[in-house]
Amino acid sequence: MAGTEYAVRDLWVERASRRLGFDRIAHAVGWEGAGAYLLVAAVVAIHIPVLSVVGWLQTGTLSLAVNPGEVFQIPAWLGVTWIMRRLKRRYARAVEDLPGAVDRDLAEFDPEGPLSRRLTTALGVPGDGNSKETVGIESIVPDRVVVVVVLLGWILYGIQLLTNPAGLIGPVAELTGPAVAAVRFYVIIPLALYPIGGELLGLIVGALVVLPLKIRRAGLIDFSDPRGAGGLEPVGRLFKSIAVTYFVLLALFTTFQTVAVGTNPTSLFSSTLIVAGLAFGIGLFFGPMLWLREYIGAAKQHKIGVLAERTADIGETADRFPYAEPASAEETSRYLYERLRMDQIERTNEFPLNTGMVQEVLFALVLPYVTSLASDYLLATVG
Repeated sequence: MAGTEYAVRDLWVERASRRLGFDRIAHAVGWEGAGAYLLVAAVVAIHIPVLSVVGWLQTGTLSLAVNPGEVFQIPAWLGVTWIMRRLKRRYARAVEDLPGAVDRDLAEFDPEGPLSRRLTTALGVPGDGNSKETVGIESIVPDRVVVVVVLLGWILYGIQLLTNPAGLIGPVAELTGPAVAAVRFYVIIPLALYPIGGELLGLIVGALVVLPLKIRRAGLIDFSDPRGAGGLEPVGRLFKSIAVTYFVLLALFTTFQTVAVGTNPTSLFSSTLIVAGLAFGIGLFFGPMLWLREYIGAAKQHKIGVLAERTADIGETADRFPYAEPASAEETSRYLYERLRMDQIERTNEFPLNTGMVQEVLFALVLPYVTSLASDYLLATVG
């Protein structure tokens, strides 16, 4: 039923807030369901205002007052939490509206090759899944994927620390003192903030990459969809929403690189990271779209082939429409009915997106580039 939500597994940040008692605190103060926000707010409070005051006691400078990047982070991390929970809700609604029953004519249809099957299984999709209920659709992304994302983030962060520690930590250490800078860069950022950011990126990968693989493995498609989207339009809306959010976040990251002390969007590391982020986002969105197109196209051809074979059983000959010569009105009706069914299937759109959705994604795609140009201009003007 449209508007309802599927029972999706809790996020890491939600499980952490429950285990650390923040859910109980939220309940006690009447903020039901806000435990995850309280947890992230506590982390950010220690990371920014508390350590900023500690640094002021050491250096006489309140970094929160002179480093716009610190002010930027306070709403940013709460915003990341909101985005993750919003993504979870949208995912829940999308999978609730996916087709439930598997088309009987697709029972013998297997769109997965050996390599694709191994990749899908490696990403945590049950190998014996063959329906909406058995492919683990209640989980946006397996924990193993989030762990890999966080590990990759740590590796990149470690490379940045090893190759440019003075440029990264030095400006902050001047404002807060080396002890506060060490706590921020060696404890809070890698152990608290990176897992939060890693889960967000993992959720994006899960919704854009793993979900299409689950749809394909389960054979989810509904050729009776009157909109001609095969029952997969909710997935298209989900993909559009996530892609737009991703590129907006990348634009905000570019802004952060501009205003924060110790960062620079024109540096080799930051520029490479922004360009890589753009390329990753493009591949992350359009790659799964092509997978779904291939799956829907193959399912259409299989279904049409089954119906074509069925028409050969009509009448006394094996001739098919339009060569068959029906011997009665009943045979004519059966031929026409099967032909109409094949036409309906052929009209099914192989992309679960409409033109408006694609336009929104393309508009969001240029935001990081425009933000980078604006940052360069501002830096050149100020300099």
